[in-house]
Amino acid sequence: MLQSKIKTFCTILFLGICFHAPSQIKNSHGKSGTIDVDGSQLAYVAEGEGKPCLVIGSSIYYPRTFSKDLRQHLKMFFVDMKWFAKDYATEDLSKVNIASIAEDVEQIRMALGLEKPLILGHSIHGTIATEYVKRFGDQVAGLIVVGSPAEWGNATYNEKAAALWATASPERKRIQEENWGKVKELDRLTGKEEASARYNNMSPQYWYNPEYDAGWLWEDMTVHSEVTQHLFTKVFLDYNMFDPPVPIKVPMFVGLGKYDYVIPYTLWNTSYANIPDFKLVYFEKSGHTPQLEESAQFDNELVDWLDQKFK
Repeated sequence: MLQSKIKTFCTILFLGICFHAPSQIKNSHGKSGTIDVDGSQLAYVAEGEGKPCLVIGSSIYYPRTFSKDLRQHLKMFFVDMKWFAKDYATEDLSKVNIASIAEDVEQIRMALGLEKPLILGHSIHGTIATEYVKRFGDQVAGLIVVGSPAEWGNATYNEKAAALWATASPERKRIQEENWGKVKELDRLTGKEEASARYNNMSPQYWYNPEYDAGWLWEDMTVHSEVTQHLFTKVFLDYNMFDPPVPIKVPMFVGLGKYDYVIPYTLWNTSYANIPDFKLVYFEKSGHTPQLEESAQFDNELVDWLDQKFK
């Protein structure tokens, strides 16, 4: 069961500097196009108006999770990371590490010609965005992190996740136990079909509504499971975002759902000495994806922060 849970999380989430050839961008004058990073074609789509915001992860999944209203305040550049790229150039995963992934993000920013954008990431992509800012903080104006692990693959994570799940309602736990009984059926699936099915299998731990059907979010997605598994079992194994402490000099907004049992909000502190400008917001009726589950409240909190920091 533990191995199945690990496989589930590695499959569905989006979790020495390697030197890369310069990235190339196609259809750069339109609202969509692709960026060549090491032979992988990373699709992007630009939507909205206002301050530019680089949203790393997926050009398909993430536009579905943010409201139209938020696009009135931000010009959002949704860009694939390699593990969601339809045209992925196989790479030596032993050379993929936090530094090389941050370098990929910097290539994306440069290819899009973004000067001092905000950078936003959800789930493991928020952790990656933070690691990017540690290395390339001078290139961005602010950091937005949503439902992301501050720690992963260590004793603290295991303790916090178990403690929060212990507080779940009996009904939520009953639904999850029933769903776990279907794991063997899912083992026959691969790629996007596996990711979508396993995500729904863990709905009680991901969503405020324990029976939420998130299948629509995964439509038309490409998932390279071998890469996501490498992220969570190798790259971010025994990970602590703030140990050792590294200064984050740009304003940082963190949004966390109180019903996110996969990434417990208890992993985060209310303040960090190495982040002088830090705002942490809890969403009381959200799980892992508050920008979708409580979109109006999420927009209000984020826009208020944007108005305070960038106007």
